[in-house]
Amino acid sequence: MPVLLRPFKKEDNTQVMEIEGESFSDAWPSSFFSYLHNKAPDLFIVAEENGRIIGYIVGEVREIMLSGLSYMSRMGHILNIAVDKEMRKRGVGTLLMQRMEAIFREGNASRATLEVRESNANARTFYHDLGYREIGRVQAYYQDEDAIIMGKPL
Repeated sequence: MPVLLRPFKKEDNTQVMEIEGESFSDAWPSSFFSYLHNKAPDLFIVAEENGRIIGYIVGEVREIMLSGLSYMSRMGHILNIAVDKEMRKRGVGTLLMQRMEAIFREGNASRATLEVRESNANARTFYHDLGYREIGRVQAYYQDEDAIIMGKPL
């Protein structure tokens, strides 16, 4: 059965939290996912197969500002993405990224960015293969290490 991509629903929370907990040592709390869903429900997408959540992605669109002045430019930002460990390396993450990038484009974003743990070589390769390039670093972004900022034009 094909993977269905659809907006997150509140009843998906338990399965999303299971994937979050198995994917990250510094997992986000359920309340943060609820906040993001309430803030921008169209930017929280789940991947479902046979009625089971197998992955998710959360994004946001920001207007680029400098000194309070808009540059009439928008940027998409991937906040979080994870795929069930049993479903990795099967294209689910790529589908989620492609869908979010399409939503960013629909929102007139000209660029997409994300942060990734410096030590997460697999994720960095995954993003690189999707066209993202390293554009910066944030020291101590995570409790125990730096983040690499990656981005790509849309």
